[in-house]
Amino acid sequence: MEKRAPHISGKGSTMAHGKSSLFDIPAKLDPVGSSLISLAVAPNLDMDYVTKPKVEYENTYRMDPLDRFLPERVKPVIYELLSKHLSNMEYEPIQCSSVAKVIAQELKVRVREMNFHRFKIISLVSVGEKRSQDVRQGSRCLWDAETDNFASTCYENPHIFATATVYAVYFE
Repeated sequence: MEKRAPHISGKGSTMAHGKSSLFDIPAKLDPVGSSLISLAVAPNLDMDYVTKPKVEYENTYRMDPLDRFLPERVKPVIYELLSKHLSNMEYEPIQCSSVAKVIAQELKVRVREMNFHRFKIISLVSVGEKRSQDVRQGSRCLWDAETDNFASTCYENPHIFATATVYAVYFE
């Protein structure tokens, strides 16, 4: 007599047919309230994963910024950081990726030190190899043209090019 493998069947089971499905979702194994964090960039040191008590602030009823974001104040800082980190650098994909992340983090810190109150600061840095090509970079944003702004600067050395953009979005 021939022995057979046990037959798994049940409502909604795809194992009955010997196939599995991408859409079969296993039972949740994690306890309720846990989460998984996925970051496009390496986590920075000022990210605290410890829960902090929620602070209640009094409403200021302010809808416009006291001071505008001034790109002409930020552009020299961007160029200074790009030239400091990239002046003697040759193109190495992994190294350029990590340096771009470092520059973006430093850029956010330096711009925040300029005290543009109630602005969310976003920095984007791209580094690429110069190989006799033309590169065009663009961005689209949904924002308030009266309050939000950006500053962008390019940098080149014989081996690489870099662009850095700092977006300042007013947070009411």
